[in-house]
Amino acid sequence: MFYVSVPDDKLELAKRVAEVLEKRLGIKVVIDEANKAIRIMPGEADSYIAFKAVNVFKAIAVGYSEHDALKLISDDYALHVIELKDYAKSPEDAKRLKGRVIGEKGKTKRIIQEYTGVNVLVGDWYIAVLGRADQADIAKNAVEMLLEGKEHKTVYNYLNKAELNYKSRSW
Repeated sequence: MFYVSVPDDKLELAKRVAEVLEKRLGIKVVIDEANKAIRIMPGEADSYIAFKAVNVFKAIAVGYSEHDALKLISDDYALHVIELKDYAKSPEDAKRLKGRVIGEKGKTKRIIQEYTGVNVLVGDWYIAVLGRADQADIAKNAVEMLLEGKEHKTVYNYLNKAELNYKSRSW
């Protein structure tokens, strides 16, 4: 059995997604509205399948759409949630770090998304990355580099090299 929680404003979406997951994955989902908790029971499915459902609900909880979150059913997709409390000591630090990841007029976030094809969400105390697993790993590394204080130019060079390596493997 697995548990995950979602904010109040995501409960209705979680209910819709629960129905889809039960049909597609053969799991049982119980939503406890009072505690904003979701219990996932594998049923006939194995625990790995139930764990996929957990990731779908985590994606919903941080703000991804139903369409994007359901991509996590596939083995080809991954979700990474980077906690800013691991990098920031105060709300001011978190704001500054989010600014580094977003960039002026959204430039840095847009570059990360364009190079990797992932969807990056910036929350109050987290940055989430959802996309194809290999590309999500690259985007996560780029975000972490920024959070660790690496120069934007260094991160852009990393993304460029990663894209070149990816394209050379795709041939």
